[in-house]
Amino acid sequence: MRHFDGDLADVTPSGLNRIFFSAGEASGDAYEAALAKQLSEFSLSGVGGRRSREAGVQLIGDSSQWGAISITESLRKVPVVIRTFYRAKRALKTGAPGIFVPIDFGYMNIRLARHAKNHGWKVLYFVPPGSWRKDKQGRDLPLITDAIVTPFEWSAEMLNRMGANAFWFGHPLRELIALSPLGARNGIAVLPGSRDQELRELIPVFAEALKGEDVTLALAPATDAAAISAEWERRAGVKPQIIQGDAARALQHAELALVCSGTATLESAICGTPMVVAYRVSKAVQREAKLIRFKIPRRISLPNILLDEDPDPIPELVHDRCTADAIREEVAKVRADPDIQRQAFERLVPILGPDDAIRRTSSLIREMAGRISSD
Repeated sequence: MRHFDGDLADVTPSGLNRIFFSAGEASGDAYEAALAKQLSEFSLSGVGGRRSREAGVQLIGDSSQWGAISITESLRKVPVVIRTFYRAKRALKTGAPGIFVPIDFGYMNIRLARHAKNHGWKVLYFVPPGSWRKDKQGRDLPLITDAIVTPFEWSAEMLNRMGANAFWFGHPLRELIALSPLGARNGIAVLPGSRDQELRELIPVFAEALKGEDVTLALAPATDAAAISAEWERRAGVKPQIIQGDAARALQHAELALVCSGTATLESAICGTPMVVAYRVSKAVQREAKLIRFKIPRRISLPNILLDEDPDPIPELVHDRCTADAIREEVAKVRADPDIQRQAFERLVPILGPDDAIRRTSSLIREMAGRISSD
């Protein structure tokens, strides 16, 4: 595996001053914003969401609403994604090349990385798609990148064997979640997802399951918080607390969490918050899945996937098992013995690695900028 241990002050962009980001969905936007804050001396532009804009990125496309969980829903997003794709291609052809930083979202970013390379850009892929997989990595990545920063050690090792220039600095979530001293934990943090389809399906069952509980809803920045709060209050009879754009704060102060899936499950583990994972989709999406013969994976939460233990330490309630009664039952079990999960979270620490991935990636980008300016 490659190693880069430079300090932030070691390398400066003596001539080049341009970075173009491309991120889709909420987690990519959070990573983009964190990198942008570290690289404020550059001219920053690209595709992202509200966090990136607030961090100083001049957006040529807003990806806040791109999340989809079915073919039908994805097709509705295709026109805006394609329009943004072509705007990004034009931007990458205009002016002097710089550093292109695609973040996950392989559907668009693999194509943009190839286009950027063809037009003289250096490409650093941050969190490449499928990096959690231990059986394979993207075969195109060595050809279309100059560097790859991946959140898992095995991913870097596999990519380097394939001929890539890959680095493992630890999982960036560890740096994003700045743990502060905690007092007593109270109540339940609810992370219902960022996609419209997830919110439509999960808010009703989550609210029914947690009637009478002290709840904090942790919502993505682009979510209509007022509408979700009103729906929760109507179904649960209690107005929830709302935290928007800072799930870690809700998790750090919660007794336990109810989480839909995805990156949020890893956030909960890093915050040391025991959780129940619950997920369901509409009947229409289930019919679509049957038509394409989609098989539900054995595990859907990242901590369970990464630990690969039997039995899984985190309960997962998927589709037909995602009911109010089942959620209440699992919440009671987690409350009765939270140490099962807390001990599992300790086993995750070496898998997730160091807690300075954003800073070290920023140093690597500066080093790449220096190389470009001296070519």
